[in-house]
Amino acid sequence: MWLFRSGIVLLTYILINIYTGIRIRGLVKYFLPAIKFYVFWPVYFIICYSFLLIYLLRLNNVLPLRQAAMYTLPAMVYLFMAVLLADLIRLLLQYLDRIPRSALVSATGTGIALGIALIVLIYGAINARNIQTVHYKINLDKKGPETAAMSAGIASESTLRIALVSDLHIGLTVDRKWTANIVDAINRTKPDIICLAGDIFDSNIETEVDLQAVRTELLRLNAPLGVYACAGNHDVDRISLGILRGGASTERIHDFLKSAGVTLLLDEVVLVGDSFYLAGRRDARPIGMSITRKSAAELASGLDASKPFIFLDHQPVDFPAEEEAGADLILAGHTHRGQFFPGNIVTAHIYKNAGAIHYGYWKGRSAHGIVTSGAGTWGPAVRVATNSEVAVVDIKFGN
Repeated sequence: MWLFRSGIVLLTYILINIYTGIRIRGLVKYFLPAIKFYVFWPVYFIICYSFLLIYLLRLNNVLPLRQAAMYTLPAMVYLFMAVLLADLIRLLLQYLDRIPRSALVSATGTGIALGIALIVLIYGAINARNIQTVHYKINLDKKGPETAAMSAGIASESTLRIALVSDLHIGLTVDRKWTANIVDAINRTKPDIICLAGDIFDSNIETEVDLQAVRTELLRLNAPLGVYACAGNHDVDRISLGILRGGASTERIHDFLKSAGVTLLLDEVVLVGDSFYLAGRRDARPIGMSITRKSAAELASGLDASKPFIFLDHQPVDFPAEEEAGADLILAGHTHRGQFFPGNIVTAHIYKNAGAIHYGYWKGRSAHGIVTSGAGTWGPAVRVATNSEVAVVDIKFGN
């Protein structure tokens, strides 16, 4: 099924590039009539697929080249949408005899489409770096932690504030500055506990040139009950593309997180503050590795069912099983909410079929779920119709 979907996506991308290429060639020929067919199309397709070529040619670590190449994917998507809209408007106006049928009119429409696509791309790049904060309120009919305010008789209700963050993708794009902005956004929420729902790194830890600086930023995370994480599918160190030679591993990322004050839970359950359980699951499909993770039922076996039980799972693909195992709250990420339109339409369909959601609040028969869109980006640093965010989950317990 994965190969089938990938094939459909690839074919679609090829077709939209051909359609857009025909219009771009018309624009270029209007100003450069002498340009040859065999010159335009090779250059055009190299640009269209530059985000793949930099990996094939081992140029991924050349940062300016990589960053420019990554933007070509959303650029071509939005250029196609703008060109298609311009063509529909042009054909309608020509049908109504409002504008003439000429190469100038066609070239003008394509030029306007180029401008629109560029504006959307610039907006998406700015928006990706703007960390938003979203809030959720959850009521659980279980006894929660006793706070200092309750002990002093100031408060009668037990509450817990969780800062949920996923998909930082620290690496070539998300650097120290971006990481610092995420840490600042988390600390401003004044959480009791911080949960990092995977994909903390972007697969190759050595691509971050200033690891000590990133460690310093993560050590600034401030929560009295601690900072916990589960691993994501990208939290696998490829060791300079050693994955192609079976060189994928996880040890360096795990050691780094420990040194940065982050408790990584790999199919483990901890009792936090002697009041609630937090289970961190291994990722279902880590890149380049074959693993078997414990089932949700195995993780929940033998626990005190009267205590609140929170699952931290990178991908929202196992919500029904986690609810069946006794989860009161499930926290996840991974989807990026599609990252840029129309990707959010695709992810909404995929995770609905998995019995969950691709973003926001999920309510099962007895469990609650939150899926965050992530605080960083994968591939192009662009977000359109989605946001980079910190999710704040306020839980009120039924004491």
